[in-house]
Amino acid sequence: MPSASSVLLAIHVKRTDNVELKNPILSYIRETYSDREAEDAVDDLVAIQTLRNELVTSQAGSQLTAKDSYIKYYKCLTSIETRFPISNEKGNVRISFPWTDAFRPSKKTSQSNIHYEKAAVLFNVAAVISQQALQVDRATADGIKEACKLFQEAAGMFGHLKESEAAKVDNPRPVDLSPECLSMMEKLMMAQAQECVYHKAVMDKKSPGTLARLAKQAGNMYGEVSAIFNQPVVVQHFERSWVAHTKMKASLYDVNALMDQAKQYNSDTKIAFEIATLSEAFVRMQSVKALAKAVSSEMADSLKSQEEVLTLALTKAQKDNNTVYLERVPAFADVPAVQPAILVKAAPPTNLDASSENLFSGLIPDSSAKALSKYTDMVDSISREQLTALADATDAARITLKQAELPDLLEALDGVSSASVPEGLLREIEEVGSIGGPQHLQEILTEMGELRRHVEGDLSACQAALDEEAQADAGARAQYGDEWRMPTSATLAKHYWEKLHSYRSTMAQAGESDGKVIQRLRDHEALFAALTPDAAANQLPRLQAPLVSTGADPAVVVASLRRNMEGLSQLSNDRAGLEDRLKELKARDNILPKLMAAGSANTDALFERELKKYDALKADVAANVGRNAELLAAISRDAQAFKAVFEVPAWRAACEGAAGGIKTTLKTYKEVLDHLSEGLRFYMSLQSEGLRFYMSLQEAVKQHQQQCSDYAYTRALQRDDMRQDLDRRRREAPAYMSYGGAPPPANPPYQQQQPYGGQQQQQPAYGKAAGASACRTFSAGEAAADGAAQRNKIGWFTSSCSWAP
Repeated sequence: MPSASSVLLAIHVKRTDNVELKNPILSYIRETYSDREAEDAVDDLVAIQTLRNELVTSQAGSQLTAKDSYIKYYKCLTSIETRFPISNEKGNVRISFPWTDAFRPSKKTSQSNIHYEKAAVLFNVAAVISQQALQVDRATADGIKEACKLFQEAAGMFGHLKESEAAKVDNPRPVDLSPECLSMMEKLMMAQAQECVYHKAVMDKKSPGTLARLAKQAGNMYGEVSAIFNQPVVVQHFERSWVAHTKMKASLYDVNALMDQAKQYNSDTKIAFEIATLSEAFVRMQSVKALAKAVSSEMADSLKSQEEVLTLALTKAQKDNNTVYLERVPAFADVPAVQPAILVKAAPPTNLDASSENLFSGLIPDSSAKALSKYTDMVDSISREQLTALADATDAARITLKQAELPDLLEALDGVSSASVPEGLLREIEEVGSIGGPQHLQEILTEMGELRRHVEGDLSACQAALDEEAQADAGARAQYGDEWRMPTSATLAKHYWEKLHSYRSTMAQAGESDGKVIQRLRDHEALFAALTPDAAANQLPRLQAPLVSTGADPAVVVASLRRNMEGLSQLSNDRAGLEDRLKELKARDNILPKLMAAGSANTDALFERELKKYDALKADVAANVGRNAELLAAISRDAQAFKAVFEVPAWRAACEGAAGGIKTTLKTYKEVLDHLSEGLRFYMSLQSEGLRFYMSLQEAVKQHQQQCSDYAYTRALQRDDMRQDLDRRRREAPAYMSYGGAPPPANPPYQQQQPYGGQQQQQPAYGKAAGASACRTFSAGEAAADGAAQRNKIGWFTSSCSWAP
């Protein structure tokens, strides 16, 4: 049954009808060039026509195998674009390309524009990639990684389409090729890629805190997709189930983030935060159920198990708090927000280059090629000049505002602002926040605790193996008395007991050290939590106007500065729009059809007419840059007056003096971290010495446990063989005595028995290669060495060795 967590979306392909390419282009070649050149182009045109016919034919079946055909056809279209002007204008190649809307198949649009054909083909490439992602088995780790990769490729293709061919499509542009729709498709693919990352992290059993951050990002990304559905261009274009699906996913992953974060709070024994978070998750789950029901009843039913888990967790947390912790549960608004973590990015296409395609070589006239290259260089020069002017204006604004300490000073005047925190101190606080602050220390301690429990379990297993072997040895000695000639366990196991005691002593010392660190954390937990820019700013003096001003009126200075800052901000927004206009105009500037129609005559006049379209844009750029310079000069003057009126240098000095307590807390934080990260500089690594100690200790104890197990196993086999030998000799002794004989001579311990017939039986001894002739005793280290290999050979040992009293 499909579930809310498992259902993802693929994009439908656009559909087309048969189009005659070959004959219109052949006619153009005959009219423009010659019959001979038309004859030379026949094979290339037949191949291209066959490719397009195959695309139409393949629409009746699965599209999953059509990706390569689409890409190959796209490269052919690129070769056609540079040689044959396709439009409805007189003298051009008249070919109309019909395509349906991917989301409204009943809507069909035809354009005599090769960029429309290329845009439709690229759209289908991205759609097919999304369909391939859905066909992958996401129940496996490799499958979900492959699906994530494909979704990122689809996102990259939609993004490339939006910036390239779709921008050159004639108006009215089909909705599925509009910037809004393509942006939504790109964001949807990215959201689904992030969702795959989340499920892969669940498979890998990542920490709840990590899962919460990944889920939060997935929810945010689905929220962005859902918001685009409200834009006028697409609001009525999609089925309601698409809108409900993205809203449901956004809300669902918001709930997942809260549930995972609650698990992290549970691990950190923050019961109050856990209850507040689970309570909020329960409320939001009701919204998810309503949205899921709008998709399908099956989708809503799939949420029941998750809701039950959520309800049980909340009930248990509340019960624990009421009976044990007795903490006050804060409002959810007071709980730290989950910080999202994005681990995906769009993968731009790398397989669309048509330079290797050898089609219609030599057809384009040399004069037209040179003229096109010249015009392209002229447009590029205009574009570079204008973009450079806009970038320089932005850089000048950034540098001037930095020097004037803006907008920081205005924010400090309005209220609490990190601008009051000394720069060096602010940088240190931000670095603490970047690694997780006090939560980072708790995470290290949590992981160290897990490793410590594993090590203690392994040491207990070592002791149990040694105790069991010693008891078995004591039992055999009690049964056989002086006949039992095996070395005592106390002798052979001495080395293992010494190592065991050494490890326990090390663990005790480590535990004492851990206890001191934990106590320091508890003592300073509130102070560490205040190591944020806003909390630090709350402890420092506020920027205020002096009670008596001997200079300019503070209100007038502030008003002038704010007004100029607002004007500068508007200019910055305008520059972004100018850049977009310039890029769009350049992308749509296709002069080739006019060059091909005009021939080599009068190209300079053509260029002059065509370049006039850039004049208005150049004037707007010049006006923006000029006004930007005027405002920056005014802002510099206002900033100087502001600093004088509000005595900013004195305020900075007061903040520096009041920051002593924050510096002390930072120093303590570093000392605690240094206990966990001895030998590593602060902020240079996230893995602590304490963590590495337990990791290496766990590995050593694991090895020691294996050695103890091998030793005990070897001793058990030796005991069994000796017991069998002694029992056999006891049975045989009365028979010898009844015939007046004597019992067989006692063999020395660990000596090989001679088989009947007098010939020595060549069986390898334990620990020796096949063909060895003698059994022997083993030291403690030898008994444990190569345990796995010895167990494979143990059958040889028991068949050839025995002991005599």
